[in-house]
Amino acid sequence: MPGLLAFHAHPDDEVISTGLTLNRYAEAGERVVVVTATDGAEGEIHNYDDPDEIRPRLADIRAEELKASLAVLGVRNHVFLGYRDSGMMGEESNRHPDCFWQADFEEAVGRLVHQIRIHRPEVMIIYDPFGGYGHPDHIMVHRVGMAAFFGAVDQGRFPLLDGEEPWLPFKLYWPVWTRSRVSTFARMRFETGRIDRDEYERMRLGGFPDEEVTALLDHRDRWDLKEKALKAHRSQIPSDWFMLTLPDGVKPQAMGLEAFLRVYTRVDAPAKEDDLFAGLR
Repeated sequence: MPGLLAFHAHPDDEVISTGLTLNRYAEAGERVVVVTATDGAEGEIHNYDDPDEIRPRLADIRAEELKASLAVLGVRNHVFLGYRDSGMMGEESNRHPDCFWQADFEEAVGRLVHQIRIHRPEVMIIYDPFGGYGHPDHIMVHRVGMAAFFGAVDQGRFPLLDGEEPWLPFKLYWPVWTRSRVSTFARMRFETGRIDRDEYERMRLGGFPDEEVTALLDHRDRWDLKEKALKAHRSQIPSDWFMLTLPDGVKPQAMGLEAFLRVYTRVDAPAKEDDLFAGLR
């Protein structure tokens, strides 16, 4: 059954950049699949009185949080790719033999190829080459995702398993944070004393140029679902996280718009889109 496959690094990533897009298409009856690369075992722990007590079972807790988040978003299909969280760049956890950063590249690509062939998505979402902000697992999502997108038709390198057929999705997107959005967040954080002027001047120039965005999806009528799904990730999202503490009048704009860069299509679609399935429906 065709639809959309979103490949993410950790539990909670599915909400932050694509949550309302996943919800939109799930509610529209498309088959929406989320593949999560890692177990999130290296994540921070918030909203618990004794973080050290739950650290040994954090992976299990994050799996339950992800299940709750996907339920809020109406997404029924989820797969863990089976790797350990690599932690932030340069940390000792990057050298753990089971982490995504240390994964055998061809094996990891093969695992995702298998999911692409099973679910046969028309549209795929992965990350940009920098992984959004340089996290090793996000960078690996880009590398593995790009290779698997095109590798799912390569029967020589990735022989077909029972019941599989070669499959090339029709469209590929990277989620992006627009410069206008990043600048707005920087200004709000500066005005509330969360960052100093030097950090503000650096942050306000970040993000992806608005004029280069190819797909802008407006979900402002359902922004509260993103907030609810974020709160389902209790261990990861502190109650004073900047998106949760925005003024209510700002939240629809801040949470409700999700932007994407289309990097591949084999169907005729407009240069500027408001629907990732443009050209397919």
